[in-house]
Amino acid sequence: MKVVSSLSEAAPARPSVVSIGNFDGLHLGHRAILDTVITEAGTAAMRSVAMTFSPHPVRFLAPGRSPKLISTLDQKVRLLEETGLDLLFIAPFDEAFSRLAPERFIREYLIKGLGARTVCVGSNFNFGYRQQGTIQTLRECGSLQVIEVPPVRLHGTIVSSTRVRELISAGAVSRTRRMLGRWVELEGTIVEGAGRGRKQTVPTLNLDTANELLPRTGVYVTRISLDNGRLLDSITNVGVRPTFDDGGLTIETFVLRDAVPGQPRAAKLQFMRRVRDEMKFESPEALRRQITRDIGRAEQFFRRLNSLTADCHAGSRSH
Repeated sequence: MKVVSSLSEAAPARPSVVSIGNFDGLHLGHRAILDTVITEAGTAAMRSVAMTFSPHPVRFLAPGRSPKLISTLDQKVRLLEETGLDLLFIAPFDEAFSRLAPERFIREYLIKGLGARTVCVGSNFNFGYRQQGTIQTLRECGSLQVIEVPPVRLHGTIVSSTRVRELISAGAVSRTRRMLGRWVELEGTIVEGAGRGRKQTVPTLNLDTANELLPRTGVYVTRISLDNGRLLDSITNVGVRPTFDDGGLTIETFVLRDAVPGQPRAAKLQFMRRVRDEMKFESPEALRRQITRDIGRAEQFFRRLNSLTADCHAGSRSH
């Protein structure tokens, strides 16, 4: 996938099928739209293109109302690349862009800039100055085929970035996985902690993350990849360490069985299941006993998960 941030770089070698959106979190609803883009492009021998924005439009227009984003820009680019798109155009969202009339946006960005012949969007799509453009505006253009992709529903609930944010904020990471089609993932660097784990509880890895949206404070079953290595079973506390009255929010991960390589720098942390709320204990020893129980629950989770995975593999081989 080619990634560009100017229309001159995106100059069309051939006509395109285009979708436009923020694609924050790249949930199943987004994937349904992009799957349509790729299928239509393949059928008509056209380019498959996604157009997104940086910064998020609400962050530019109304910073006080801007949502905490599910994905960093780097994460979003990687997730979009995994879909098989030919081109990602990241449009700089600034004052001039925010004032584009819908008709000018269609003419300059979609038709001339990206060579769009077909546009695939969700049913709630709006664009242009003050969101005045609609799907009907696209259809009235006359030179574009417009495909309206219906929303994806799970148990009657529409999959949306807003709903995903609500679930992550509530700590409902298992339910979030069903809407994302993957585990909730934070990424960042491993930093030096207070050092209490080695002396008073259990040794942990401390994650400093660029992700804005964190799961609700508490203890989670997780998996962690260090320096792009394999995923290691782990358990993670997101919180303020009330037993020690530290106050600052930390993300501390204990690797269950595997040896941790010396001084890892980068990490990706996947949240799989919520175990409990963060609690204040009367002593470090009481906290250590609870951590031991938490570890037992995490190991039980992974035994079950591995058993289910083995059964699925056996079933697929039998067919």
